[in-house]
Amino acid sequence: MMKMKKIYIIASILLVFVSTQGYGQRIWGNPVGQYAFNPAGGAMNDVTEITSCYYNSFAAANNNPVGYLLMGTATFPNDRVAAGFKLSSESGGVLNTTKAEATFIYRVPVAKSSKLAFGLSGVLNQMGIVKDKVYVKYPEDPLLQSAKAGFWGDANFGVSLYETNRYYIGLAANNLLGAQTTWLISNFTNRSARLFSLSGMYTFTVFRGDGKLEFSGVGMSYLKGQTAVNYDITSRIIMKKSFWLGAGYTPNAIKVLCGLYFQNFSFGYSGGLGMGNITKYTYKMPKHELFVRLEINNSKSSKTKK
Repeated sequence: MMKMKKIYIIASILLVFVSTQGYGQRIWGNPVGQYAFNPAGGAMNDVTEITSCYYNSFAAANNNPVGYLLMGTATFPNDRVAAGFKLSSESGGVLNTTKAEATFIYRVPVAKSSKLAFGLSGVLNQMGIVKDKVYVKYPEDPLLQSAKAGFWGDANFGVSLYETNRYYIGLAANNLLGAQTTWLISNFTNRSARLFSLSGMYTFTVFRGDGKLEFSGVGMSYLKGQTAVNYDITSRIIMKKSFWLGAGYTPNAIKVLCGLYFQNFSFGYSGGLGMGNITKYTYKMPKHELFVRLEINNSKSSKTKK
């Protein structure tokens, strides 16, 4: 009986882990920037940026996915060197994952206004069971007692070609080390899979220079087994850096987004309109996301003007 009980618990953990393994590299619906998906995408605007984002998905379900993101990037006085950091905490089901990432970025001018950037990140991950969400007949089971949390380190690398506020295209490889967690559970191997991402953006000037039409997209895949690709395509109108309105498509959902600028701050909201069979089991808008960003103009050009 004890053996069957352990098998059931392990199977439950594995099922939730497989369904949530993309949490640490999820696609954000708001215009958080390329750095959220690519280490080389930081500091592209030549200003210091601090961005925070929160999302809540499938609120109709118990223990639904919830996540937080805090990240920042800054350019060094050298101008070719930049750095960034990312902190995220995400939960779904009985699992919770936390990630801390530090990034070094090196940029090389390749044309009059374009730069080629390389980014390398060191990552510390933690995964654990939220015991308050686990309902079992025997809470004192040794398996649960030993499965509090596990840690592992990893590395991400990316390359990006961009022109500030005009376009970018970037390719990144995440979880390069494929490290195994220290989470000590019998017969359970937790090893991070290598995740690849491709992201891009291009803007057009519209309304005689009063606005911009921006198209952006990101795709991610583990390129393992049945190659499933998670992707997001977005378009938005930005008016005089006063506000933006947009729409997009992601698997099983059409998204709408809006936002406004206030001095050095920008605030945004993104909501997903469910499509397909998923609408039978959750609300019509299964995902909500809030976004705020602070920009500090400490670029080399601005300091020279002062």
